[in-house]
Amino acid sequence: MSTVLNKDLVRESTEKYDERNIYITLTADQKIKMKLKGMKSGEVSTSIRSLYLELCGCEGDEGTAPIKEVEVVSYARKESSKYIQPDPRVAKTVIQDLRSQNAISDLDMETLAKFDAICVNLLKSYK
Repeated sequence: MSTVLNKDLVRESTEKYDERNIYITLTADQKIKMKLKGMKSGEVSTSIRSLYLELCGCEGDEGTAPIKEVEVVSYARKESSKYIQPDPRVAKTVIQDLRSQNAISDLDMETLAKFDAICVNLLKSYK
C-alpha cells in the first residue's frame, strides 16, 4: 500500500554535488524538484511521468511524447561573490584583537564573559 502524493514531500539526499547535499522535493503537482542545500537558486525540476518514461525507455508510449521541463543550471561559484573566505591567520589576529579590546571595555561582567566565550570558540575553530 502507498500514500497518494497530495502534498509536498522534502528529503535531503546523502549524495553530494559541489560539496553540498541535494534536497529532493516530490510535489503535489506531480513533479520532482532538486536543489543544492544552502542555495537559494539553481533548482531543477521535471514531471514524474516524464522521468519515468525516460528511465524505462518507453518515451513514445501512449501516443504522446513526454513534456521535458528540465532547466539547465550552472553551479559554478561566482568570482564576484560578496563573501570572501578570510586568511585564517588574519582572522585569528582580528579575533584576538577583538578579545583584547573586550577585556578592557566597560561592559558588564556577564556580557564580557559571553563575548569572550564566543571569541574563544572562534579561535578554537581555526586550529
